[in-house]
Amino acid sequence: MAKLFNTRSNSFLFNRKASINLAMNTIVMIIIGLVILTSGIILMQSFISGADEIKENLDSQTEAELERLLVGQGKKVALPLHTASLEAGESHVFGLGILNLESATYGDQFSLDVTFSKLLSEENEIISIDSSIPESWLLFDNGPFYIPENEHYSEGIYIGVPEDAKKGTYIFNVYVYDEWSQRYDSVKKIYVVVD
Repeated sequence: MAKLFNTRSNSFLFNRKASINLAMNTIVMIIIGLVILTSGIILMQSFISGADEIKENLDSQTEAELERLLVGQGKKVALPLHTASLEAGESHVFGLGILNLESATYGDQFSLDVTFSKLLSEENEIISIDSSIPESWLLFDNGPFYIPENEHYSEGIYIGVPEDAKKGTYIFNVYVYDEWSQRYDSVKKIYVVVD
């Protein structure tokens, strides 16, 4: 009888330990899940605030040049100061301006796209690389932007060169589209020389 009682008490203790272990594992999983969720929210917030910072980083010289080209010369799309020499690990914000010349033809909604074109060596030879790598350096708002007729709009295009970037001249194509997804002006180019 004592042996039967002893077996039952051992079984009870084993089940109790298993229950405690299961509860502890559940608590640990919940804590890990909360940490991952919090990290994701913080990362998303940094992306959103990064886009706001880009807009604020357009310096007054770039703004003045954009206004001169758009308003003074009547250009549809202006990309002044489109070349930058950067060291690996540096970044730069390029200013783009859009002038809506005629709402009846182009509408009031415009969008932006920037794609990697090619990488040139110092000898102007094309270096083959995966195009998604330099495109991951880009941060910009692709719109749509509401621009009334005869008004202009400025947008920043941020390019952050990573530490491990190959040396050479990176060429990016900048496209602006009207409300009907038709190209609004010729392709503009951004040149980033990585030393």
